[in-house]
Amino acid sequence: MNTPATRTELELAPRESAVARALPTGELSIQAAFRAIVDGDLDAAKLSVMKELLAMSAEREFAAAFVALQSDLPTITATTPIPNRGKYEKFEDVMRVVGPLLVKHGFTVSFSMDFKESRIAETCQLQHIGGHSRSNSFAVRTRKADSDTQADCMAATTAKRNALLNALNIVIRQDCLADESDARNEGGAITPEQAAELEHRVQMTNSDRAAFLKFAQAATFNEIASAKYEMLDANLRRKEAKGR
Repeated sequence: MNTPATRTELELAPRESAVARALPTGELSIQAAFRAIVDGDLDAAKLSVMKELLAMSAEREFAAAFVALQSDLPTITATTPIPNRGKYEKFEDVMRVVGPLLVKHGFTVSFSMDFKESRIAETCQLQHIGGHSRSNSFAVRTRKADSDTQADCMAATTAKRNALLNALNIVIRQDCLADESDARNEGGAITPEQAAELEHRVQMTNSDRAAFLKFAQAATFNEIASAKYEMLDANLRRKEAKGR
């Protein structure tokens, strides 16, 4: 003989059924949420939970794909010569290597630009097919050139390149360093423009050149790692502010 269901059990049964239909096993997706809304199974509170779960799922997909991407990314050897300054890798050459790998793992990159305090900042947005994205910005001080447009383009290209390198944790190696243990792997070395800028600002602030390079852990300005640029820039800005 079956025991009659209590009133509480009867009230809970439809709600549990609706939740089960709203979040079907193995089908956490926009399509599942849409069907649940059409069927009337999702109220505002349940929809909010569904959105959070979808966002968490997209973030996990992004993380897994990024790990796979990192395992495929090679160490890039710089190929573009700079007279008396070694070599570096242009933005378009970096993209030629990483572009197919981005597509393979479901990623795209896009860029946006901003201008603040005589600096051009490029933001690299890394977007995954699952819906999650991550941004990384890099700012470059504009320098004198034949025209303002040329100066802006040079700064924008440098900022764009470094934003991409940092976003993907790309390693760039100077091929002149034959001994792998001595290779100063980048995110890479700073650009020639940045090296000239830092050297000029060291001189203008009457800073000790040798001490500055020792602090930067580099033998020359052109060998300074890009990961140290922001720290060195901040150090010089403090000195420049005191001199005003």
